Amino acid sequence: MEDKYLWLEDVLGDSSLAWARERNKKTIAMFEKEEWFNQDVENLQTILQSKEKIPVVYFIEDGFVYNFWTDETNIQGQLRRSTFESYKKSEPGWDVLLDLDALSKVEGQKWVFHDFDISPNKKRALVFLSPGGTDADVVREFDLFTRTFVSGGFELPVAKGSVQWMSDDELFVSRDFGPETVTNSGYARLIKRWKRGESVDKAQTIFEIPKENNATDMRVYHEDGKASFVASVHIDFYTTEFFKYDGSQFKQLDLPKKFESTGGNLTGFNFVLSQDWKEFLIGDVLHFDYTTEVAELVYRAPAHSAIYSARTIKSGLFIIVDTDVKGSFFYVKKENGKWISEKIALPENGSLDTLTTSVKTDDFFIMFDSFNTPVSYYYGNKNKIEGIVKRQPGFFDFENTEVSQHFTKSPDGTRVPYFVVHKKGLKYDGKNPTILYGYGGFEISLKPHFSNILGKVWFEKGGVYVLANIRGGGEYGPAWHQSALKEKRQRAYDDFYAIAEDVIAKNITSSQHLGAHGGSNGGLLMGVCFTQRPELFKAINCGVPLLDMRRYHKLLAGYSWIAEYGNPDEADGAFISKLSPYHNINEEQKNYPMMFLNTSTKDDRVHPGHARKFAATLEEYGIDYIYHENIDGGHAGASNLKELAFMKAMDYAFFWKYLK
Repeated sequence: MEDKYLWLEDVLGDSSLAWARERNKKTIAMFEKEEWFNQDVENLQTILQSKEKIPVVYFIEDGFVYNFWTDETNIQGQLRRSTFESYKKSEPGWDVLLDLDALSKVEGQKWVFHDFDISPNKKRALVFLSPGGTDADVVREFDLFTRTFVSGGFELPVAKGSVQWMSDDELFVSRDFGPETVTNSGYARLIKRWKRGESVDKAQTIFEIPKENNATDMRVYHEDGKASFVASVHIDFYTTEFFKYDGSQFKQLDLPKKFESTGGNLTGFNFVLSQDWKEFLIGDVLHFDYTTEVAELVYRAPAHSAIYSARTIKSGLFIIVDTDVKGSFFYVKKENGKWISEKIALPENGSLDTLTTSVKTDDFFIMFDSFNTPVSYYYGNKNKIEGIVKRQPGFFDFENTEVSQHFTKSPDGTRVPYFVVHKKGLKYDGKNPTILYGYGGFEISLKPHFSNILGKVWFEKGGVYVLANIRGGGEYGPAWHQSALKEKRQRAYDDFYAIAEDVIAKNITSSQHLGAHGGSNGGLLMGVCFTQRPELFKAINCGVPLLDMRRYHKLLAGYSWIAEYGNPDEADGAFISKLSPYHNINEEQKNYPMMFLNTSTKDDRVHPGHARKFAATLEEYGIDYIYHENIDGGHAGASNLKELAFMKAMDYAFFWKYLK
C-alpha cells in the first residue's frame, strides 16, 4: 500500500513543519480557552520550579554528592555539588560548577544537561550536553577547579554514543563518527582508544561489530590508579555478549546472552538474569568473578516478586525487590563464602526508587513514596538507616487521597494488578472522569509514585487515576516482560482492556467517562486501543507514539527495537500489520474516541512522523482529533520546566474537556 504521507517524515522540512505549526496554533488556542487551563499552567510551574523540591543526588564521589538543579530562575539548570556531610543538613552548601542558562545565553544554543563523568584524578570531568533535548549530545572536557571548559581538551561534536575515562589522559569512545561507524539502528559499532593531544580521527580502533548488531558499549571501573574495561556487543535489544580487555586484546566472557548488569569493580560484576542459565533461574541476581570466571547466586526473589534495582557497593550490593509492585530493600554481602541478605527497615506499601550508591563506600540514598505519601529521601550505610535527609512538600491535599490495589484476570487467565487513586469518599456512580495509564513494554515497571501534578490538576478536582501493571513491563521481572514480546504482544493490550472493563464493572466509571493515556511504547498502546477497542474509551492521550509499525524499524532508533516488536520485513510482518495503528484506522468507524496526538520535532528516538501521519489520516477520513508538536524537547517532550508545565496542563485539560 502506498503511503501518501511519507512527506511528513521529513522532520525539519518546510512543508512538514508548516503542517505541524498550523495545527499547534489551533490546539493552543483551543486549550487556552478551557476552564482551569491557564491557572493549571501557573500552578504546575510553581510546583515544578519550587525550591522546596528534593535535590536528588547523582552519585557519591570522594566526599561529594552531585546534583542537577532547575527552578524558576534556573530554567536550563545548574550542575552543582556539596560535601557529603553538608548535604545531609537542612540547608546544604552548594558549589555551582556549571550554569546552563548562562552558557545557553552566551552560545546562543538552548543546552539540555545529559550527563557528567569525573576523571580518575578528580580534577576534570566530561560534560554531555544536548542541543534542545535530543538523545544525541556534545561532549566537552571541564575543569572542576577553574569551572571552565578545557581549551584544547577532549571535545566531540553532537552525536549518539558513549565516552568513558580510561585514564586521566585517555578515553574510550563508542560513538557515531559517520555512516560507516554506526549500526543499522544508528548506534556506535566501534570503540576507539583516544589519547590526549591526538585527533579523534587518528585514535586507534580497538573493537568493532557488524552493522547488523544493535550497538557496542563499554564499562570502565577505576580503583587505586587501576582500571578494568569490558566491552559489550548488543546483538539485539536484549541479547548481549561481553569481552574483557587486557590492554592489548579482548577475551569473550562465559556469560549468558540475556541479563541486566547492576555494576561492578576491578574484580567482577553483578547482574540480573533475563533467562534460565546453567543451574540459575530467570530473575536471579548473580556475581561473576573475572579471575575464576565463575558465576555465583547472590539473591533469588520470592514468588510474585521481581528485582527492580540492584547496585554494587564496596562490601556487596543493595537490592530493591518489588512484591506485587510494592518495594522492599535488602543489603547483600558475602560472608564465610556465602551470600547473605538482610532486609533494611523502610516504609511499606509504596515505591522504593532513585537508589544512589558508590562502589567506593557503603553509603546510600534511597527514596520512598506512594500515591498519597510525598517523597522521603533516606540516608544509610550498609544495613542501617541513619534517617530522612530530605522531604518533598505536598502541593495538594494528599491526606485526603485514597489508594487501593486490585487484581483482574486477562482473557487467558493471567492475574493482572492495577491501582485506583482518588479523593476519599468518592462515590462510585459510573460518572467519574477516569484516566487509565499504561505502558507495557521493554521491561519497564510502572510503580505507585507521589505526583503533585496529578494531585493538583486531577485528584483535587475529583478525577480518578488508574495505573495498569500490564504484561510487557517489568513488574514481575523478565518473564512478565517476555510473555508479551513480538507475536505475543496482544496479551499486553488484552490486559489493558481487562482492567478498563473491570473498572467499569466496579462502577468506578463508564466508557463515557474513561480516558486512556500513554507515551512512547505506551503511545503505541494508545493507538492500538483506538483502533481495536474504540467503544471502551471516550478520550485517548497518545504521546510521542509509535504508530506506523510497518516502518518503525526504518525510522531513527526503531531498528534497535526489533527484539521487542519483531521485523516487519520478515514473517513477523503478518502479526505486526494486524496491530499497526496507522494501518488499521477504519474510515467507516463512527464511534472513535477523541484522540490527542502529541509529539516532539527533536525527538531523535521515536520519529515524529508516526504522530504526523496518523493525524493526517484521521483528518483525511473526517475523524476529529487534536494535535500538538513541541518544536524542542526530544523524546521527553520538553527541554525545560516551563515547557513541561504547559504540556502537562494540556494533558489534563484534554481529559477534563472530554471526560466530564
